[in-house]
Parts: sequence; C-alpha cells; structure tokens
Amino acid sequence: MLSDDPFPSVDVVGWVIVEEETSGATPKLWLAEPDTDPEVHWLFKAVTVKDDHVHGEDWAEKAASHLGALLRLPCATVELARWNALDGCISRNLRPQYCQMQPGRAQLEKYDAPGYVHRSKGKDHPGHTLSNIRAVLSGVLSPPDCALPFDGSAFDVFAGYVVFDAWIANQDRHDHNWSVLIPGTATPGPTRLSGSYDHGSSLGFGMRDARCEEMLATEGSVERWCGRGQALRLEGRPSLIDAAQEALELASPEARAYWPGQLQRVRDSEVRRVMDRIPRMSDAQRSFAVKLLEVNRRRLLDVCA
Repeated sequence: MLSDDPFPSVDVVGWVIVEEETSGATPKLWLAEPDTDPEVHWLFKAVTVKDDHVHGEDWAEKAASHLGALLRLPCATVELARWNALDGCISRNLRPQYCQMQPGRAQLEKYDAPGYVHRSKGKDHPGHTLSNIRAVLSGVLSPPDCALPFDGSAFDVFAGYVVFDAWIANQDRHDHNWSVLIPGTATPGPTRLSGSYDHGSSLGFGMRDARCEEMLATEGSVERWCGRGQALRLEGRPSLIDAAQEALELASPEARAYWPGQLQRVRDSEVRRVMDRIPRMSDAQRSFAVKLLEVNRRRLLDVCA
C-alpha cells in the first residue's frame, strides 16, 4: 500500500566523509553510511540561501526522483538530509564499483564533437547540441537496469531525460549533468549511459511564496512562466519544449512514441501524492509546482500529438 506520510529526512552528521567537492557555493560531500557497504556513497548537497531566502534544491531533487520513477526513467535515488545544521539532500552514486563515470564534457572532447567548447559559465555553450550528444552516444548502451520495453539506444533514453527536463522545468542539463559509465579493464563490458541526476534546478525551486501566490492568482501567468523555460546549457538556448521535441525527432520511432506515452499515462493523483509527501515546501510552492507540472505535461503532449 502506498504511503501518504511525509518523506523523512536523514541525519547524516555521523556518516563518514569520503571526499569533499570544492566546486560550487554550497557544501558538497561524498558520504558513506556507517555499518553498511562502504563502497556505496551518497552526495550531500546543501541548499542555497540567498538574501535570507532558502532555495528548494533539496525538495526539488527529492520530488524529481519520484516523478522520474512515474515515467520509468532511470535516475538517482534521493533522500532529504541534514548535516551539521544544514538542510539538503543526499543522492546515491550511480556509478557501479567496476566503472568509471565520465561526464558528457569528456565524451564530447574525446570524439572532437563539431563546434564543441566547454564553458562552465556564460550564456553560450557551443557544440553542446542534441545532435552532437547523439553522435557521441553512438555505440553506448542504455543505463544498467533500464526498463525500456524495446531495445533502445543510449540516446533513446537520453531523449527521455530531455522530455523529463521539459516536464519538471529543469533548465540545467549541462555537460556535467549527464555521464557515461565505462567499465574497468578487470571487468570488461559495454559502456553505458548513466541514469539521470542533479535535478535541483527544477519545479520553481527558487520561487518565493509571494510570487507563487501572485502567479497562481493571475490567469495565464503560470503558462507564460512555463513558456519562458529554456534549456540554458544547450547551444542556442532552445525552449525546453523545443529541446524535447528535437530529442524525440532524433531518437528511434519506438522512443518517439514511448516517452510521450509514459507522460500520458501519469495520473494527476500520482503527481499530487508525490508532491503532498514533500516536506520543506510551503503550500504556495507546492501548488505552483503542481500547476507547472500540469501545464508542461499538456504542452509536451500537444507538440507530440
């Protein structure tokens, strides 16, 4: 029986610090839970606090992990967490022990993707295009334990990631937010696409309550907000909907039908149950997130019809 209880928060202050990431403005720690498999690592990411406003990357990540499951999308397991009085979330490492996990940047550089230049900042991301991504994923298999009902390629699954981004309003699919899993020499095997991860920049995570309430009260306001959503880390910054449509056009006919079909099958009650179980959200943030999911789902299905 499905639970309606709020998702718990894990206190990770006593977990073992395996590695500390220095990039970014907020703490990121690789942790291992004591008295469990020491090879299973979780990435703790603290929320951003800016001008006394607490952003919601933690609840956005948690919600996205469950929304992805509704689509049968392979993605990271996420739990809400707290470390040294800091709220955040932990995301389980998607890298199997016998593999290296290489980000998209490494793949695009390795295969000398046309026009590609890595840029971590700024508005331009030359060569980070869906056609280049499809090319460098040629010969790469779908993620481990991927549950596609057809023999799909890695890019067929990646197209699902782009559709998912458009649904949850994730504008941050940059060249370190997708990866491939490369087996070591001791355990040969195929190179596979990693499951999807790092969905904190979604679901209106940075919106203040007053803005959410204002937009919900103004007819058409949420629709206009959704319409401005862009894939900011792809070349040309296309709209999220246009990016999803292009990804599906580049994918196989089976994937082109599968991902919209998965989205069509999602019930409003399932979405609401997920969002109702997310703590740390205000009522205004929750209502706004539910509305944007409804709007973006309709927009995606309209262009895929």
